Amino acid sequence: MPERREALTNLSSSLQQAVPALQALTQPGDEHLPFAMRHLLDAIDRVDVEATGDLDRRARS
Repeated sequence: MPERREALTNLSSSLQQAVPALQALTQPGDEHLPFAMRHLLDAIDRVDVEATGDLDRRARS
């Protein structure tokens, strides 16, 4: 599924671009942005794992 892997890779790249923006917007008193940042980083990790998982599954076939 190269199309799926490419879509996941593109999604990961887009999400990674949001990280510096969130970091720049976060202020010391913010409660929600740091929480959102953790979820965003977790989402990026999950997308990356899913994208590379396709490669791992195909390599085993």
